[in-house]
Amino acid sequence: MVYKKLLALTAASSILLNLVPSNGSIASAQQNENNVENKVATISSVEQPKKAQLNSVPEVIGAPNMELEVQVKLDELVKGKYTSLNASFNIPDSLTVTGVEFNSKNIMGGASSYTYSKDHLKLQVKGGNVSIAHKGSDVFATIKLKVKDFVTSDRTDVIRTNSVTAESRDGKDIVYSVDEAVSNIGLKKLDTSAIAKIPGYANALMSHKFGADPHAMVYDGRVYIYMTNDEFEYDANGNLIDNTYSKINTVNVISSDDMINWTDHGAIPVAGPNGVAKWATQSWAVSVEHKEIDGEDKFFLYFSNNASGIGVLTSDSPIGPWTDPLGKPLIGRNDPAAQGVLWLFDPAGFVDDDGQAYLYYGGGVPGNPPNQEQAEHPATARVIKLSDDMIHTVGEPQVIDAPFLFEASGMHKKNGKYYYSYSTNFSGVRQDDDPGTGEIAYMTSDSPMGPWKYEGTALRNPWVFFGVGGNNHQDFFEFKGQTYITYHAQTVAKAMNKAKGYRSPHINKVEYDENGKIKDVKADMKGVSQVANLDPYKRNEAETIGWNAGIKTEKSQAPGSMVESINLNVTDINNGDWVAVSQADFGRNGAVSFEANIASTVGGEIEIRVDSPVGEVIGTLDVNPTGGDQKWQLMKTNVNNVSGTHNIFFIFKGEGENNLFNMDYWKFTEKK
Repeated sequence: MVYKKLLALTAASSILLNLVPSNGSIASAQQNENNVENKVATISSVEQPKKAQLNSVPEVIGAPNMELEVQVKLDELVKGKYTSLNASFNIPDSLTVTGVEFNSKNIMGGASSYTYSKDHLKLQVKGGNVSIAHKGSDVFATIKLKVKDFVTSDRTDVIRTNSVTAESRDGKDIVYSVDEAVSNIGLKKLDTSAIAKIPGYANALMSHKFGADPHAMVYDGRVYIYMTNDEFEYDANGNLIDNTYSKINTVNVISSDDMINWTDHGAIPVAGPNGVAKWATQSWAVSVEHKEIDGEDKFFLYFSNNASGIGVLTSDSPIGPWTDPLGKPLIGRNDPAAQGVLWLFDPAGFVDDDGQAYLYYGGGVPGNPPNQEQAEHPATARVIKLSDDMIHTVGEPQVIDAPFLFEASGMHKKNGKYYYSYSTNFSGVRQDDDPGTGEIAYMTSDSPMGPWKYEGTALRNPWVFFGVGGNNHQDFFEFKGQTYITYHAQTVAKAMNKAKGYRSPHINKVEYDENGKIKDVKADMKGVSQVANLDPYKRNEAETIGWNAGIKTEKSQAPGSMVESINLNVTDINNGDWVAVSQADFGRNGAVSFEANIASTVGGEIEIRVDSPVGEVIGTLDVNPTGGDQKWQLMKTNVNNVSGTHNIFFIFKGEGENNLFNMDYWKFTEKK
């Protein structure tokens, strides 16, 4: 007892010195000793703060439904009059809580429960005499979590403890220190061998081929994107060269009803000896519109024959087949509608609410080199009315004096206002209010023919966002209540280290302010959100692609589902290649079997995984040779019952360096 007093007295030396009397009286000293004991007892009764701790998880694969656990550790809570213990945590958006496992050995005097909403997790022990003890460990609870989506780059997300409090009946609550109650979650990007459009990104829209000057048409619940078919060009020695655009005579088409999974409809043979319009040599920058004529939907494809004329093709479906109704340009170089137009190209069709159609076109900057006035006011864009049959022009064109115009005419309508958009040139001196070079600027009007008021820039040059520049070309469209912009950038080519003018399509959201001005569009690889789930129980084309690695598409001899004569299949399949679709909804019953239309001379396997390339294997389809790359056979296999919404990854396996097999379409069968 004396020893403990001495230790306490040492710890309280400053108090002792202040209490010792100057006269050395024994009675006074005894009194002071009693006072010191009282002071020391008070100091000793102050306990160290209770602490909460979380463990970190340094490496977690950043893919959907990858599991992890975080332990919550609490200092012991001595028995007292505690009615509850409450702990609150902030969960980052990348993770979702799937459950909490309380350590019942360490929890006494109460019932445990938790609630989880959005990013907030609450743990509670409630009872008549709550206490926390350490019986073999200091773990209070284990939080079970899953990764929500793909992580597109390595990063660390943090789970933070907001508070831990033990509430007492006598008001003497215990507040735990949460300074160390932080869990660092090291999310690691999964290497999938995908190029540019990696799992988790919505841009570029496709990565197995290129596509420039995108134009969007919304029809029957789908968005169709039509694009100049950029393809690699090589010199006589087989070396890749810059895109000259001189060999482009086809138009790529893709479509989607969910904005993430895009179906490749192949290339429309527009110009050249094998094209529909044999009078034309090139097909650049198309615009496709639809209109009901004589009770039937008709489709009209306006294209640029390089910069020397504008042609039109017609079809009964959005993907063809197409015919040339005129056998000559809709607007030729010597036509009155071409006068004053330097570059007779980049048509943009527009059908107004009253059924009247218009065509916007033109571009180029006069002068060689242009002076400031020519750069600032090229006056080379036009708008002209189209006839009721959509294949003739009507009346005189109107000049569109767009500041610093270069190319890429576009038109859309929002809340009764007409928006003319275009890409700016690279000439002249810019003032503060002028658009920059290679940007998407726009003007507005109360009429589709003008007059026009310059408003500003909507989308800056791709260099700003992707570190690779060049020209740009845009189209604004509305789909399921949201306005979007589609444009091109050399992101796929850059990822291949081949950024030589080969462009790829992208989409981002568009927002307007209260005055109808377009807010600055933020272009990125993340892109837009999926607006509908994919139905795995219907025929899905194998060339419907969310993400992929290693594959190509080609014309198929198997009949198409939309148009019998137009069909593609996935090909160039080697061991380790894969194709995936995003967010397939298997429903509550789930799937029991899988089938695919396959043609093969080699054979192999299709490993079916959910969520990610390292997700659960739900089935494997053995692919046997069918006797040829276009000899088609329906093959089936059972799958583990899977319900709910999942990504589906088809992982291709086999031996040898030749194409293992071709894949036309697939579907699952629902459990009854």
